[in-house]
Amino acid sequence: MKKKIIITVCMAMTVLTGLAQSPLSFHAKAGIGTSHFHGKHSSSDTQIAYKAGVGAEYVLNKTWVLQSALEFVSIGGKDEISHIGKAKMHELYLQIPLMIAARLHLGKDYHASLSVGPYAAIGVAGKTSGETYDYSSSSMQGGYQFKIDTFGSMVDGKMGNNRFDAGIALGLTFEYRRFIIGAETQVGLVKVNEQINQMIGHSEEGGYFPKNFAAFFTLGYRFW
Repeated sequence: MKKKIIITVCMAMTVLTGLAQSPLSFHAKAGIGTSHFHGKHSSSDTQIAYKAGVGAEYVLNKTWVLQSALEFVSIGGKDEISHIGKAKMHELYLQIPLMIAARLHLGKDYHASLSVGPYAAIGVAGKTSGETYDYSSSSMQGGYQFKIDTFGSMVDGKMGNNRFDAGIALGLTFEYRRFIIGAETQVGLVKVNEQINQMIGHSEEGGYFPKNFAAFFTLGYRFW
């Protein structure tokens, strides 16, 4: 019996040692920050944003690391849209970044990483609320209030935002043993909404073409 226990303990220690030496590791991370829209004819105000997800990291050598994750991201912005009114858009995405990171070892239990890479996201939910202009008034005061789905066709009574988003992400992280603290920024390169311009008849030069922008402070924990 004692021999079986000793063998089991030795096998467990061997597995744990192998995991510790493996170039592949996993982590969980969550963050909070702000987001807004950038781009032509967009004067968006910021709103609270947050993200949470699980990720993996593969060590290529002492300096370079590949990183990816599956993240749930809540972003959006508050904007005043010509010929429509004021709108506050919430966008909920499932997002996958693919990053290359340079790691600097600061000590036995400390290191820092600078990462950059593309991300792709798909919109899964979100609401847009706001107030339309009242064109019957010379001062263009507020008309009626509305609350509709962010993603989907305007023909169906939705805001018309594209479900697909993609862009470039940047990150700076510091690690102490298994704990991770960082700052991340993502700059969208895809137009969030093009249906608004089709509805009001604006051209490419005079249209409203917002893109996503978000920044986060994050905390995480590495499993191994």
